[in-house]
Amino acid sequence: MTTTPELSRTKQELLRALIQNREAARQDVPSNVVQFKKGQPGGPAFFFFPATDGGVSYFRYMAPHLPERMAFYGCQAPGFDEEREPLRTVEEVVEYTLRHIRAVQPHGPYYIGGFCMGGLPSYELACRLQEEGEEVAMLVQIMPVFLRPWACLPGTDALQLRAIEDHHFIFERLLGIQVPLPMEQIRALPENERYDFVTGLVKEAGYLKSQAEEHLFRHRMKMYEAGLSAMLGYQPKRRLRGHVEVLVVGRKSHDELELDMNTSYTVHLRSLPPEQIHYHPLNADAAALFSGEDPDCKLISGRLAELLG
Repeated sequence: MTTTPELSRTKQELLRALIQNREAARQDVPSNVVQFKKGQPGGPAFFFFPATDGGVSYFRYMAPHLPERMAFYGCQAPGFDEEREPLRTVEEVVEYTLRHIRAVQPHGPYYIGGFCMGGLPSYELACRLQEEGEEVAMLVQIMPVFLRPWACLPGTDALQLRAIEDHHFIFERLLGIQVPLPMEQIRALPENERYDFVTGLVKEAGYLKSQAEEHLFRHRMKMYEAGLSAMLGYQPKRRLRGHVEVLVVGRKSHDELELDMNTSYTVHLRSLPPEQIHYHPLNADAAALFSGEDPDCKLISGRLAELLG
């Protein structure tokens, strides 16, 4: 597909924003807990987990639409800043993040949420806090619906290939970037060469402009692989008390308003009786959260704000 120079620059900026970290975020909080909205003195805080890649930079698009009284924090995946090796289980991510959440807010009531795969650590965290005697005021999750052949995607035996295929989907569906990936050729490569090969393709397409960006892109795929390991290996052992509010986001014109309960990122919902789950369908394009494009980004964030109250 041929694009105009202006459109190409816009898409390059979208990709750069996705692979870079903490843009426009305040950094006066501990480690992987990133503040995007200060809130009012004495007001509640909202802790939100990201999708599989673990980055939170796009949360800045949501922040202006959330309740003014509420502080807003992104729970970035440990290792995203290359300060440590990525964690590969939901339980490890929650154990690590809980310490830093406690540093921001020692006691409840807690407002917790997650986007896509982030629903898993948000669920585990809510259960863990309840076990420790803390009040969870709300657990809310944004579940994007994208029609994909989930059952045909590589599983735990081929995490690297799954990470590459998911990135191909992210390029095309979420960012509108066309970078053909010859998957048969990629499968034939040794594992230690695949990420370099894919990075080279993205560079040749004009979306990576420096060695630093190439490094960030490789690291992002590494983080995504760790997130996949956590998602595909998670089996809830704790039971939530109370309800989970699920904002199901998809385009009605694409038949994307029904959540597929057989996906890996809905395993925690399958563990709950139906009466504990409140579904809120919303006709919008979930990809807008990554680009900040309105009206859909404002619509999704505004609906989330309504649920938070």
